[in-house]
Amino acid sequence: MFAAGGNVFVGDALTVWYAGLNKPWYLVPLWFFIMVGILYYLMSGVILYRQLRSFKESKFRKIALGLILVMLAGNEMWNYLFFGLESIFLGFISLIPFSIVVGLLAFVLRKVDRLSYRILLPYLFWLGYDLLWAYGLYMRNM
Repeated sequence: MFAAGGNVFVGDALTVWYAGLNKPWYLVPLWFFIMVGILYYLMSGVILYRQLRSFKESKFRKIALGLILVMLAGNEMWNYLFFGLESIFLGFISLIPFSIVVGLLAFVLRKVDRLSYRILLPYLFWLGYDLLWAYGLYMRNM
């Protein structure tokens, strides 16, 4: 549901607007972004499933569940801001609160579900790169 919603915002912006931007040298190729996107939705689905099927009722598990939903919605908001509005600046700035949400999710998952935490951890590293390339893209296209 979230993935389909996010693709609505992209439209032809990927092949027209984004293709015409001046990109930093360290930007990974488009196929790599597609692979990360696929892995993101798989990772999110596994983590969401693990939280929903847990029989242990706890405050932290409810928080984790809420943060997963906020993370999924935040990713689609990024698609809207970056591709839908064709705004490099808003895309870059929105990565900051999004990264905080993912960081909070990792913190909570570390307390309630170590496997989900380990599944999420590589994505946290990807977000560091995400911020770097988005900033570089913004600086080159101001």
